[in-house]
Amino acid sequence: SRGINAEYGGDKTGEFTELTNEPTVDKDVAADFTETLREWISPYDVSDNQPNYGVALVNSYSDGSSTQTSAKDVRYYSFTNDSSLVEYIPYIDICYKIIDVPVCNETAEYYEKTVEVSAATLLVHGDSKGYNNESLTFGQDVDGNVYRTVIKFDVGSVINDNFKVIDVNDAWIKLNYLSPSDSDTGSVISRNVSLYRITTTWDEDTVSWDDIKNDYDPTPIGTATVSQDQVGGTAVWINIADTVIDWADNGVTGNYGFVLIDDAEGTSSRVPLFADNEDESPSHHKPTMAICKKESVITTTTPTIATTTASESEGTKEVTVTTLAPGSSAFCEARKVSPVDKITVVNNGTICVSEEPIQLRYCYEREPCDRFQSRTPSGGLVTTCKCCLPIFRTSVESFDCFGVQTEIEVDLISSCSCQECDEGNLYEYVTKRSEKRRRDVPLSPEHYSYESGVSYL
Repeated sequence: SRGINAEYGGDKTGEFTELTNEPTVDKDVAADFTETLREWISPYDVSDNQPNYGVALVNSYSDGSSTQTSAKDVRYYSFTNDSSLVEYIPYIDICYKIIDVPVCNETAEYYEKTVEVSAATLLVHGDSKGYNNESLTFGQDVDGNVYRTVIKFDVGSVINDNFKVIDVNDAWIKLNYLSPSDSDTGSVISRNVSLYRITTTWDEDTVSWDDIKNDYDPTPIGTATVSQDQVGGTAVWINIADTVIDWADNGVTGNYGFVLIDDAEGTSSRVPLFADNEDESPSHHKPTMAICKKESVITTTTPTIATTTASESEGTKEVTVTTLAPGSSAFCEARKVSPVDKITVVNNGTICVSEEPIQLRYCYEREPCDRFQSRTPSGGLVTTCKCCLPIFRTSVESFDCFGVQTEIEVDLISSCSCQECDEGNLYEYVTKRSEKRRRDVPLSPEHYSYESGVSYL
């Protein structure tokens, strides 16, 4: 008898049913390799997608040998252009759904800043201590244990404690859902969780249920639902925009973190598990906070001050004017993205792939555009700020929208020039966030949840 393994990265990623007898002609065989598919197309974040180099089918025998002369060959259909054999060509059957993903609408003004978790602890009712390096959860499990999670983020790197320096228009806490808890009994149900602001200090190494049970503001600042059919590996978002906007407007005060409490702690079931802040598994993601922000312009009414010295002529004064040196001559150009590849867009809710590769460009400032300040003869302050910004052209390209050829208009960068900066552009240059410069990247599907992936031969 023989088996066939689907190999990926040196590790087995799936296994076809062992053949102990001569198989029936034109019979399908299948192997599940969902985990590998989730590496190719991450259910958590598109930026985590791993390269897809395909899989290798490697033969093995039940006695452990790699070759055996007494065994018959088993052959499978390969790719063919013969339309009569289409149903026999190997294919992947993918069960998926498209989900809504809250993202910052990254414009010249706003962009997304990620804040890493600084502390997270699992609390259990009745226990004298919390638990670190454990999956985070909330609610009551099938054994009657009731859980809460406390979590903290240091937003000092984003929001100044003393005065307003940024504007915020949205914010989320993002958790990586792993699976329901293990149990031979009990069902999986949809769970609603609320987020509350903690009102006292705590340490993740010593905090317990009793330390926090009454020390939180009873008004929830965010809610989320973990659905009964939530796919493992996906993200769960809790919107906390009002809280973060208040911090940006009035300063960060009383940031002792948050506690996640199930809305129905008295209802038992298998509870949802999330990656914690000490989880180092490559496929797991620690909790994060995403803040959609832009630089805030601070204006003052301080009067212009000029220094004066007395001249030899009685009763006259001469004003000393200080002028800052202007920037060097500008050099702004459009550069090509390499390699040139097909692009993906969403058109009326349908995922479409360009039929031909499309050349993308981005703006690059090799030498600075004019950005300087000077004073007028009367002492007034004049600010000149120019940034390397794109000039777009509209191009009509052919796309394959699930088998339907469609002509779609896309905006492409044709050239770049030094133009007046707005608040967002100025912030980019001041903080040297070159990776945040606006690039010629078309719309793409942000997220997919893959429930299963099966390869058929």
